[in-house]
Amino acid sequence: MKRFVSIILITVFAALLSVCGRADFRASFSLTGASSARAGENITVAFKADGNGICGILAEISYDTSLLTYRSSSGALSDWKVEVTEKDGRLQIWAEENNSFRSPIKTQQTVINLSFRVSSNAKTGDKFTVNADIQQVSDTENELSGLTASYSGTVARPLSTDSKLRSLSVDGYTLTPEFSANKTEYEINGEVEYTLSALKITAAANDGEAKVDISGSRLSVGSNTIRIKVTAESGDTTTYTIKAKMKQDPDYVKSSDSSLSSISVSEGRLSPAFSQTTYSYVVYVPFEVETVKVSGTPADKKASCETSGENALAVGENVITVICTAEDGAKTEYYVNVIRMEQYFTETDTDTGTETVTDTDTETDTDTGPETEPDIQTDTETEPLPVTGSVTDDTTAEEETETLPLDTTETEEPVNTKVPVWVVVAAAVGGIIIGAFSCVLVQNSIKERR
Repeated sequence: MKRFVSIILITVFAALLSVCGRADFRASFSLTGASSARAGENITVAFKADGNGICGILAEISYDTSLLTYRSSSGALSDWKVEVTEKDGRLQIWAEENNSFRSPIKTQQTVINLSFRVSSNAKTGDKFTVNADIQQVSDTENELSGLTASYSGTVARPLSTDSKLRSLSVDGYTLTPEFSANKTEYEINGEVEYTLSALKITAAANDGEAKVDISGSRLSVGSNTIRIKVTAESGDTTTYTIKAKMKQDPDYVKSSDSSLSSISVSEGRLSPAFSQTTYSYVVYVPFEVETVKVSGTPADKKASCETSGENALAVGENVITVICTAEDGAKTEYYVNVIRMEQYFTETDTDTGTETVTDTDTETDTDTGPETEPDIQTDTETEPLPVTGSVTDDTTAEEETETLPLDTTETEEPVNTKVPVWVVVAAAVGGIIIGAFSCVLVQNSIKERR
């Protein structure tokens, strides 16, 4: 039994050694970064470790504080806890495996990246250094110390801001004025032959690190502008221009196409739909639209187009003309009649609270009194209407209605008479009283006969 337990313990110990601890434990470190940097730039220095089971690291980083300023750290090793503290121009790095010893360093890996800024006062050629003193490295069973690593770089020259040309020429032609690095606008003497499709331009930058870009050297008949853009190493730019005029082919026939390929309006819609052979259109817009922009697109790229009549719109018709001029001077006119609708608004009756939709050409009734039907009398007291079909007298206890004869030349209309409620009630009560009295008389007469 004891032998069996011993075998198990030996097996477990061997497994632990295979993960982290080894009898031949080894470790090495390095610092890497750019070989040069300019004054004011940032540099990144990687702190790397290599070994056969590293689980913990304690290191001190020193650097030239007159040329470098520590900024930050980043990119810590996965499954590791890495802490960086700064004190008195030195950095303390404490790193330990944080995954139950399942992620030790067995090949070269970056433990942490350190960022520094090169002093803006650094001079070209100055050397800056970063050194690492490994105070302790362990695989949990073994420890090493006294290891070192170092990195150095050189301050590079500043980026050139020179974006000027050293020379500029056109093959077969001379420039006016004569080239100078500080002059940026030139012209070619005379006209370029129509048989020449492109100019051969030679431009050399003053600084070897600058880039030169030439555009527009392919020519067309008429005026042309060639641009030479110089971009310095720093990003500064200077653009030179050369103007050239190309001759027309003597056998060339100018285009007479003065038609449009389209007409567009900013408001409304063309009616009918656009057609090159339709020259008159209508566009309807509401009163609220005060201006309309109309533009045309020539069918021939060498033709031109202009618009007239785009003034403030009046109510009604407004004719806008689109004129297309062909290359040979021929003209075609298209007409767009913009019809602006009349204004509509609402009036509010201050007495009745009703709203009436009215246009600008409709006369409005200024009488704000209540409206009454001309052929209907109500039980309220009103002034007699000028023309009625009946006369009503309310001064007696009973209502008498006299129908007046109407003009025989006009069509008779029925007269509506409304009986007052009190008359109906009085008649009903009188009927009841008369009925009751009649019953009493009848009963008395019967009794006398008996």
